[in-house]
Amino acid sequence: MDTWAFHQYARSPSIDGRLVGETTRVIIRLLRGGLPSERSRLLLERLRTPPAEVTSSGGPLSFTYGFRNEPDHLSFLAISSWREFSDIGDAGGGTSVRRPQAPLGDLVDGVQIEHYELVEDSPGLPILDGAVLGLVWGRIAPNAEGAAHDMVRQVRDEIARAGVLALHVGRRVVDNRSEIVVVALWSSRIALHAFAKGRASGTINPEFLKLMTEWRFETYDCLGPDRFLVPGSGPAVLLADDGGRYVDASPGVEALLGVPGEFILHGQLEDITPEESRAEIRVAWRSFLEAGHQEGTVVLRRHDGTRLTVKFRARANCPHPGLHASLLSLPGDDSLDGQRLEQVVAEAFEGAELAPGPTPVPATA
Repeated sequence: MDTWAFHQYARSPSIDGRLVGETTRVIIRLLRGGLPSERSRLLLERLRTPPAEVTSSGGPLSFTYGFRNEPDHLSFLAISSWREFSDIGDAGGGTSVRRPQAPLGDLVDGVQIEHYELVEDSPGLPILDGAVLGLVWGRIAPNAEGAAHDMVRQVRDEIARAGVLALHVGRRVVDNRSEIVVVALWSSRIALHAFAKGRASGTINPEFLKLMTEWRFETYDCLGPDRFLVPGSGPAVLLADDGGRYVDASPGVEALLGVPGEFILHGQLEDITPEESRAEIRVAWRSFLEAGHQEGTVVLRRHDGTRLTVKFRARANCPHPGLHASLLSLPGDDSLDGQRLEQVVAEAFEGAELAPGPTPVPATA
């Protein structure tokens, strides 16, 4: 098992939050950081060749990892589960020992480690080529923790049918505030995307997010043991219907807007438009449909409230009548300037069914 990165370094519960029942409950351990894409092969080689002394018994119950494309680097996430917190200390040399260098610190920048108590038993998280780790983290509003965990339980069967192979749900208390982390191992990006497209409430139920005072949603692509190249996410393309409702989004949207494209589906133009510009966006949309094409720069609102200036190229009735494509990129990025938009869209959604489908059936959880 590729576990050595988690044996090198451990932190006590007092460093990153109070774990309820820390000696009797399974512990979820998250390690995250960033790295330039050129280091990814070295990182994968390191993860897949653990030293002999860390492959003995007493290691983690499960271990997997994935990569997320950012505009100028890769984000890395590794997740393991442990029977007891003391096991992490035994493997890493003691839970109270601060090592001079965090695990993988020579390859991964800004390493952060967090521990959560596993709320419910769950299957392991194997390393599967083409699988996707979907991570939802939230700081729960006062008196809402029970409701938040109930909503996760209610959706387990639904997402299992949709392609989730394993689900880890953890909680911890930091500064007297409860936090929740939900890590779902999707069998493939296609399965996650199909789930989001067919669910009226989207990948995450908005009612669940209302229970959070802060939250984030990220996806990480998993690579099999024979792959040493992390693929790029491709261009950021949004497809909208005549009414300006987003009906599809390419994987590249996450690198640009900070949330997976699956989260944007079923939303409206206004959802990523700053509040002061929302009255104008509908006028601009009607003008675009009449003209059939448009390009320029626009300020978008990311889910965390920050603003992002992007350049765009848009074409109506592309790739099919009733679908309208917008290609987004950062100012200064001219990598796709010479390509026809129809070609970019075709490559971004290669193999996908892009015709507008029936209205999704509302979900109950």
